[in-house]
Amino acid sequence: MMCVRFKRMLFLAGALVALASLPLQAQDDSPDTIYRNGIGRFSEGNYAESARLFQELLSKFGQEPALQTEMEGVYYALGCSLYNLGKYPEAVEVYRSYLTRFPTARYRDEAMFRIGTAQQAQEAYDAAIEAYRQLTDQMPNSPYAEDAAFQVGACCLLKTDYDKAAAAFGAFCTAYPASELTGQALLFMSRAYYEGGKLDKAVDALAVLEGRGRRLSNIVYANFLAFEIGDAAYDDTNYELALRAYRRVQTRESLLRLQRRLVGELQTALETFLTGRIDSQAVAERFRKERRLAGDLDQAQSLLQKLETIPDYDAGLFHRIGRCFFNTDRYWEACVAFTRVVKEARDEALREAAHFDLIMVLSRMRRFEDLIGESDRYLARYEQGNL
Repeated sequence: MMCVRFKRMLFLAGALVALASLPLQAQDDSPDTIYRNGIGRFSEGNYAESARLFQELLSKFGQEPALQTEMEGVYYALGCSLYNLGKYPEAVEVYRSYLTRFPTARYRDEAMFRIGTAQQAQEAYDAAIEAYRQLTDQMPNSPYAEDAAFQVGACCLLKTDYDKAAAAFGAFCTAYPASELTGQALLFMSRAYYEGGKLDKAVDALAVLEGRGRRLSNIVYANFLAFEIGDAAYDDTNYELALRAYRRVQTRESLLRLQRRLVGELQTALETFLTGRIDSQAVAERFRKERRLAGDLDQAQSLLQKLETIPDYDAGLFHRIGRCFFNTDRYWEACVAFTRVVKEARDEALREAAHFDLIMVLSRMRRFEDLIGESDRYLARYEQGNL
């Protein structure tokens, strides 16, 4: 009878939290009682105790011939407990045992994915890529396959294998054109091209992203990346390419408004998600969504902090844009840019440089009255001792 009850309890091994509401029986060493206690501790977030109970269950009953099928759920539950504790090496070993012992396990794809994320968390990127590709090759229709394909590119980027990263993100965009992650994949593909010195392709990827309509969560990252690409092209005296990049940069104040709004929206979304009712039949989707929301919030907060701490870059941006126009003989556009810097720059050295450049461009444009007026203002403001 005990074995029958235990089998019934483990029938849906992945629905861990769904069993948490079951009343606990009297304390004893029966497998069903140990399992119920483990599920209860898991649902409370006491993963250390749930792991101990599941390990006890395996040590006492793991070799029972009559319970071998039911041990599938125990391995799964133990792996999840260890994973949530951040004990990634131990979790990987349990998940591997789970996959070996139960080749047709219901949550085989999730175990593969968690192996990949656990290896990635340990910066074992080659092992993570191997796990992700095993999942996408063996179970391409799994709900985890999409995230696994994306993480292959992320791991390549983290291990500075930029060509492979760009190729992986490109393959992801082709395979999952409607994915929520496609915009981020295009951003990271652009990053990979930039880091690999392929600046033209980096800008092309940003242009494709804009054609799709940038999500709010991508705007600030794209902004910083466009700035970096523009600076690199400018330093290489590739002024046309620098302009293509700089034109995608927004002002600091507008970005601050957008990013503060995004952080607030993500915080609310994650809190709502975590306090919502758990559907035991959608464990995979819940894990994926929680991971995405938490990752988006972490990145958004990091970018907001960066925005809030950097000085106002608008004047410096327009000065470089003006220089690009000047060096490509587009003097009218250069004049507009330099004039804006002279009006808005807070840094006196930058203002002085832009003012001198404005005088130079007015000379090229043969606007002599304006040239004389700006020269007088320049000398009055920047004569020695007033700098």
